[in-house]
Amino acid sequence: MSKWQQILAEQANEHGQDAVAKYLGVSKTVISQLINSKYPGDLQRMKKLVEGAYMQRTVVCPIMGELPLHQCDKHQNNTITSNPIKLRLYRACRSGCPHSTLPEQKQFKRIAIQADFSANDTPKRYSADAAYNRLERQSQTDGGGVRQLCNLLKQELKALELRYNKLIQQQAARRQHEDPKN
Repeated sequence: MSKWQQILAEQANEHGQDAVAKYLGVSKTVISQLINSKYPGDLQRMKKLVEGAYMQRTVVCPIMGELPLHQCDKHQNNTITSNPIKLRLYRACRSGCPHSTLPEQKQFKRIAIQADFSANDTPKRYSADAAYNRLERQSQTDGGGVRQLCNLLKQELKALELRYNKLIQQQAARRQHEDPKN
């Protein structure tokens, strides 16, 4: 029995399987199967839930800051988007968050950047001022203040990094195609 399963068994003995199941957001049957090493489902997810809830393992969420693993998992499965914070979590979990374990089909598709600029398909110019103003408004709307604005700016820079690096790769591939000697 692994360490996390031992801790789960200890918590179930101390507080009862029902209480542990409710706290983790799973059924009592799942708790029983995990303790008896007979769980047929995703053990990695269950390990994350137990480590977050009882072993103080955390991640740094781009929206919420530092939070326990089991709460990160709960936010990833969120489908409510009427609340502004939950909407931002929904987007972040599906837009390349390094902690997301969502299958690829549930994640947002990135828009491909065109490498062939010979046609009239010029990419939209990036305005740092417009991006900053948008992020500042979003931070104020969410009531997050300076810390929230810094987190939003960090996300924006990471998105720019991805786009920029993709353009560099596409440009290198185009040069390689034009001059295969290099």
